[in-house]
Amino acid sequence: MRILVVSDIHGRLLVARKLESLFDAYKPDRIILLGDYLYNGPRNGVPSDYDPMGVADILNKYAPIIIGVRGNCDSRIDQTLLKFPMSEDSRVVYLNGFRCDLIHGDLVSSELLEVQRGDILLFGHTHVPMLKKNEGVVYFNPGSPSFPKNGNPPTYGVMEGPRLEIRPLEDGETVAALDLI
Repeated sequence: MRILVVSDIHGRLLVARKLESLFDAYKPDRIILLGDYLYNGPRNGVPSDYDPMGVADILNKYAPIIIGVRGNCDSRIDQTLLKFPMSEDSRVVYLNGFRCDLIHGDLVSSELLEVQRGDILLFGHTHVPMLKKNEGVVYFNPGSPSFPKNGNPPTYGVMEGPRLEIRPLEDGETVAALDLI
């Protein structure tokens, strides 16, 4: 299965349009969204392309294949605009034969998680891409396509079979890659 992983869109319409092109080109089997869909957040400022309803319209096109969790900037009212479930703070899914723990990232140290050796922890929140294995757990943060931090480019993640990658939203070299087998 081909899976695309995205976090922290924050209501940016131009970013959502780039993601729409990406989704159409890749034709993923699943899209994992790790929260912060519509609201720009108090520390990001209001960008000129801020359009939560436009972003919701784009994401809703892919609702049947989206698996999402709630981010710290998401509210209950956001669920009324989005046609896929996003109200859980965390959830466990099996992707390509791997147990994957999904969470936004602001709650990574909480009791919501029961990460086990061999799991993939998919999280966002920091806007900084991360792909590493530590003590049997894979940590996979796709970064942010909208407000990247620490000098990183706008990014997203890909899981294809046992391979994980973080790629730039614009053309460019893969930021990070990890083969699980």
